[in-house]
Amino acid sequence: MKKRILPIPLILLIPILLLIIVVIGGVYRFSLSDEEILAKYPSSAVSFDPVVKAVFDLKSVNPWTIEVPETSAFSFIDELDSEQYIAYGHYDSGLERGTVRVDIGKVLPVPQVDYAAYLAPMSVSNQGSGVFYYLALFKFDTQRSRVVLADSLYVGDRISITSLTAIEEGSIELQYLDRTDDSAMADTPTVEKKQRVVISGQLKIIASE
Repeated sequence: MKKRILPIPLILLIPILLLIIVVIGGVYRFSLSDEEILAKYPSSAVSFDPVVKAVFDLKSVNPWTIEVPETSAFSFIDELDSEQYIAYGHYDSGLERGTVRVDIGKVLPVPQVDYAAYLAPMSVSNQGSGVFYYLALFKFDTQRSRVVLADSLYVGDRISITSLTAIEEGSIELQYLDRTDDSAMADTPTVEKKQRVVISGQLKIIASE
């Protein structure tokens, strides 16, 4: 009498089928780019940062992020003062806390680079009396969907940046008001100064005469 070959029990077949489904799903997921996933599943879970949209007209999933110069802290630029043309956020490094402000009224797109990049005046204030001004270079990091600080150039303490102008190919002129060497820091800056900079292909600010 021949022995019958027993079929695979159903209880063992179910986990095998589930494993096959998981493997197929994983292969399919990693074959798609992030853009294709967003296009296929435009769900309400995907939202874009309103400050980044308002300032740069970019669709960024994550907030505008600045690594505060001379500190190990980061600031999320998540507030907007439309009347003063200022975007700002706060930071706290543990030893120091303060506010980072960006003058969005003077945002200047950087031409002829392979990124969405922008220059703007930026100030950092902390618990002390100083307000430190920088020329800030921002870029849109497409991998992380985030606007970040690519580089910065220190300009001065409690000065007034008046304009940013693209004067020739790859060259930008920064105009600002400073004080004389013998003026007190509390005095209003009135001395006109200029600084010319160029932006390298690696998104670095290079000061030039």
